[in-house]
Amino acid sequence: MTAGFTARMVAAALLIAAGCERAGPHVEVMESSVTTGDGVRLYYRVAGSGTQTIIAPFALYHGTALDRLAKGRRIVTFDPRGRGASDPVSPEDLSLDHLLDDLDAVRRAVGAEKVTLLGWSGGGMEGFAYALRHPGRVERIIQLAPVAARFDPYGRQMMDDRGRRTDAAAIEEFRARVGRGEFAGDSAGQCRARTRITDPATFADPARMPEVPDVCVHRNEHDDLLGPYFGKLFEFIDGYDYRARLAEVAVPRLVIHGAADNTPLEGNREWVAGQPNARILVIEGAGHWPHYEKPDETLAAIETFLAGDWPAGAQAVP
Repeated sequence: MTAGFTARMVAAALLIAAGCERAGPHVEVMESSVTTGDGVRLYYRVAGSGTQTIIAPFALYHGTALDRLAKGRRIVTFDPRGRGASDPVSPEDLSLDHLLDDLDAVRRAVGAEKVTLLGWSGGGMEGFAYALRHPGRVERIIQLAPVAARFDPYGRQMMDDRGRRTDAAAIEEFRARVGRGEFAGDSAGQCRARTRITDPATFADPARMPEVPDVCVHRNEHDDLLGPYFGKLFEFIDGYDYRARLAEVAVPRLVIHGAADNTPLEGNREWVAGQPNARILVIEGAGHWPHYEKPDETLAAIETFLAGDWPAGAQAVP
């Protein structure tokens, strides 16, 4: 066990011990954890209270950005196994089944019979897969800047687009610095150096990047752990295609797509195509982070959808 990992665990324990904090006027925040059947501790955070529960994976990225939705409802964010403040796992303990079981463990931990799922990025695909497996547990689905409904060709197009937007010379210099051992003993510094180069490609306006939480405070996000994690992740998502199963999920679904997202619009329109219960809303001036880049427009649309209506501009796809 490394000193960095020990420090992260101590920090997480202090957060849990603190129990509740304030996240703005009249919004209570509680932080806790749940242990899965195979012994993995998952960190989760609950903002607000009420009978409606929204569960959103990737607390490490959301931070407090979704707290504005916690008006008469609960916003539950959590870190999947191997990410953020949750326990690290070996690649052998990572699969889509594990991720869906983890989501269900958080649902049960917060005592929610039915939930609305808010899945950002890969979580948009996982939320749909969860609804396929647990149809009686899901009331609504928000797919926020999701990966496309199928991997080919859109997954590769997404990565190619990020590559085109990334400073190739800066990447080569970063690799040279790693090779020279400049980050020896400073995995957090290496993580921050990498994200400063790679993350701007995911924004319509990279100037908004500092608003996203610093994920490098978490040991799980450092390159030596994150590399094997994503290597295993891509093994079980490579080639996925949900188009033939869209009609099996009959609950209302809202897809929110940033116009400058790396995933092509055509790929996310496929989540909605031919589905009377689904609409897509395109947010101009946003990339892969609509709730940070265009928070007022994005959160207002989500509020409208949670209230039972389609937000203005949301369109069906024939």
